[in-house]
Amino acid sequence: MARRSFDDGSSAVPPALPGEVERVVVVGAGIAGLTVANALTSAGVDCVVVEARDRIGGRLHTVEVGGHVADLGGAWIHHPEDGNVLAGWVDLAGVPWIVDPTGTRFTGADLGEHRRLSDAELEHVGYGVFDPLGQAFAAELAAGGRDRSVAAVVDEYLATYGPEDGERERLRQLMAAAVEQDGAGPLDGISARWALTEDMFVGDVVDNVPIGGYRTVLAPLAGASEVRLRRPVRRITQTATGVQVDGDDWSESGSHVVVTVPLGVLKAGAIAFSPPLPAERSEVIDRTGFGTMEKVFLAFEEPFWRAADPGLSHAVIYPADRAQAATWTWDFGLAPVMMFLVAHSAVEAMRRDPRAWAVEQLEALYGGPLPAGPVDVRATDWAHDERALGAYAHVRPGESSADFALLGEPVGRIAFAGEHTTVGRAGYADGAMETGLREAKRLLRRGSVELTAPDVVS
Repeated sequence: MARRSFDDGSSAVPPALPGEVERVVVVGAGIAGLTVANALTSAGVDCVVVEARDRIGGRLHTVEVGGHVADLGGAWIHHPEDGNVLAGWVDLAGVPWIVDPTGTRFTGADLGEHRRLSDAELEHVGYGVFDPLGQAFAAELAAGGRDRSVAAVVDEYLATYGPEDGERERLRQLMAAAVEQDGAGPLDGISARWALTEDMFVGDVVDNVPIGGYRTVLAPLAGASEVRLRRPVRRITQTATGVQVDGDDWSESGSHVVVTVPLGVLKAGAIAFSPPLPAERSEVIDRTGFGTMEKVFLAFEEPFWRAADPGLSHAVIYPADRAQAATWTWDFGLAPVMMFLVAHSAVEAMRRDPRAWAVEQLEALYGGPLPAGPVDVRATDWAHDERALGAYAHVRPGESSADFALLGEPVGRIAFAGEHTTVGRAGYADGAMETGLREAKRLLRRGSVELTAPDVVS
């Protein structure tokens, strides 16, 4: 077994929970829950993970589309530079990966104008388009201005934007895509202060892709931990001496519990707490944004698009309905599968007929009918998945990213982890992993914790 010490970016030990740590129940087998359990098990603490689904991973879900690997949730190891705990784990576990080959070179099409876009029209497509907005809005806030939605700031900026209507409309669609995909929510429901001035956008970076999908990352993380599937939690009861976690026909008791379910599940009140969570905590849960970002996958017999000039492996597509955000496509070069990222405002149109929607987009890029139709199609619906009820968290206008930290504060013997409990990395798998390390440190009362990986990844 390979073993290494990890921390969450801080050597500080979080304030301890009351009582001696004897047996810990972890609710949720996503990456945060599996990280907690791995660390506790490695330290010799009795620990059990209860998971409502029939699989591990939560919103990290690898499937087969047309016989090829596809990640319905997280797909990248974002920003794998020094200090990224997820990249460190992948190295320890021996998970094979590649650098995302798409880079920043891409093609594009405008469905409203029924044409491919020129290289000149795509020259400034990227996060840099937000620079003037971010600078202007930061100055506005410094002068005493109030927070607003990104939509309000974008529309004000575009009202004085010089170029012709088509370019202005595409720019709004591009901005909507970036904000709605990174923030998993509607453009008019996301805080401009958070999105434009708090480094939500980190710029164009090189990301890594696990070759076998995220299941190769999660399997060794689950390791020797005891994981019990098909165990939806209905109630968590806290007493002066311990906790009890109850489902419909099962129960687990322990000294402490770590709750790692998605924010959407907490918002829905799917788990009852006894005694109830403090009113302040319930208010933070209610006001924190949690929306959706979906995907569509088309699998083909052959990747015919790779031979097209200049290549269609990475593209931005602008819908004819200008109220919809642009769509991004990806082909990692590992299989004849095209992935479409669908932002909040385009999800409804996609859901009517995912296959027809995606084929229309690809034909616009290809310049006509495809030489062959897809052999398999898969679309996600995280917004209606009862175990998630959305994709990831965001900050609503007028609220603060400090709420993410509040969501990670323990309540007595109940600890909380997940992507919605980290200020700096909300929405990221590595952020969720960091919170798992944080809560393991809290329980073990150490400045860092060890994670253990089997010698062979399966």
